[in-house]
Amino acid sequence: MQKKAKYSFTGTTAVLIVCTLLVAACSSGGKSATGGTSPEPAAGSKQPAPSTSAPAANGKMPVVTALLNTATNFPTENPVIKAIRQKSGVDFQVESVASADYEKRLNTLLVSGQAPDIFSVSKTKIQELVANGVIMPLDDLIAKYGPNIKENKGPDLRGTAFVGGKVYGIPSISVLGNALAIRKDWLDKLKLPVPTTLDEFEKVLQGFVNDDPDGNGKKDTIGLGAAMDTDSNFTGIFGAFNVPLGQAMLVDGKVTPWMLSPGYVDAVKYLNKLFHAGLIEPEVATIPYLQSVTKFFNGKVGAYNFNAEGTTQNWLTRYVENPKPQFVYVVLKGPQGFGGYPKVVAADAGSYAVVSSKAKDPAAVMKMLDFLVSKEGDAMTWAGIEGTSYQYVNGAFQWIPPYDDAVKLRDFGGYMYSVLLNRTNGMKESLLNDATKQGIKLVTDNPIKSAYIFGVPQVQVEKGKILSDMEKEFRTKAMLADSGAIDQMYADFKKKYLDGGGNEWITQATKIYNDEQAARK
Repeated sequence: MQKKAKYSFTGTTAVLIVCTLLVAACSSGGKSATGGTSPEPAAGSKQPAPSTSAPAANGKMPVVTALLNTATNFPTENPVIKAIRQKSGVDFQVESVASADYEKRLNTLLVSGQAPDIFSVSKTKIQELVANGVIMPLDDLIAKYGPNIKENKGPDLRGTAFVGGKVYGIPSISVLGNALAIRKDWLDKLKLPVPTTLDEFEKVLQGFVNDDPDGNGKKDTIGLGAAMDTDSNFTGIFGAFNVPLGQAMLVDGKVTPWMLSPGYVDAVKYLNKLFHAGLIEPEVATIPYLQSVTKFFNGKVGAYNFNAEGTTQNWLTRYVENPKPQFVYVVLKGPQGFGGYPKVVAADAGSYAVVSSKAKDPAAVMKMLDFLVSKEGDAMTWAGIEGTSYQYVNGAFQWIPPYDDAVKLRDFGGYMYSVLLNRTNGMKESLLNDATKQGIKLVTDNPIKSAYIFGVPQVQVEKGKILSDMEKEFRTKAMLADSGAIDQMYADFKKKYLDGGGNEWITQATKIYNDEQAARK
């Protein structure tokens, strides 16, 4: 077996698995999920009565293991994980690893034969894992032990993880609403209208940079916050040029990656204009994401493109200002009247929970996954324990102090386990505030037309990160360059990209698209 590595074509989440050692040594998979902050207080509806917990096997709970990718630290043993074990009837053992160290830890577990039973992967990993026998088909297990999964995920099980007529993964289906948020309080202070076009947006950024919106008497504010290592910071700008960042378009009958689609170079030129006018993060080319978003938390940034769940929901306790900043989400129209965001495909939004082919007790593993998707399990993994961390008063959801504080809730175990596998339209969605719902709705209601494919071209498996890095390198250099040099730079980039695997990607992606379209007729 030759060594293979698969990466995300868009350069987002990528988990490298050394396949030479997978067949020889791995006993199960790893867990990859996106960590985050805890939810904020919001109104919600009363949850249904708890479901029946799974029975213990032979008087002793079966052990199921998982690896959790976390953005923040929290105690390994906490009230929530203990309650999960009690209610599910499964001795659930979860190892949490900081995001920066997750990949290394996962590979160590894989090659040492100690990998956990449950792990999640992005769409680019599914076919490779199936081909190498690393994960098992779940159809029979779901039919026998997964009533909540069938009820809640059934319509979306035949997405990317449906391979060769079998289901190999359960989608988390996380629609976060990756939208451009603008400081509404700053707009009001400067008597500026909510922008709807790129020209209006540019005037807003000029005001944010030059007219002291934070009122401290200094010129120390940033118009548009962004970090080049975070593609989600740019989706609204590219959408104004009809470019679905991270997805493909149908051009002359061929599935064409977003960086080769019409409008792409014009979007880059617009970013170049913002940079040279001092209207975008001055360190955009080199600043890490966490430093970029920290400036946003600290009240120094007027516009930021990220998921609404973070911006106006989970991040609320992190903003240092009092009163807290107010935001409005926008769709910006470009010179041709285009505007919007990459298309949201629910069945393919988020990671996939998969089960190791070497899991010792597949039935217990599926019972654990089914509990996480149940209404009871979903409420527990998101908000903690009813009566302790939250309560309902006259049908309205309320946090119980001190768990109205995000840090205290994380330490209690709230939210953290929900990233393993969540319920579609579950507790989290019921607690979203109006601003966050508006941001998510804006994204789902304004999709850019794309040639969406569930399958993964083989060249993406082999060269996806290389191709993605080519694009990011060009975009970075072009943003900082003299504007007159961009056209030639783009011509050189296109040739390098196509020769380096882009032509193969177009051919393979077009075949996948045509096959998938024919299968849906």
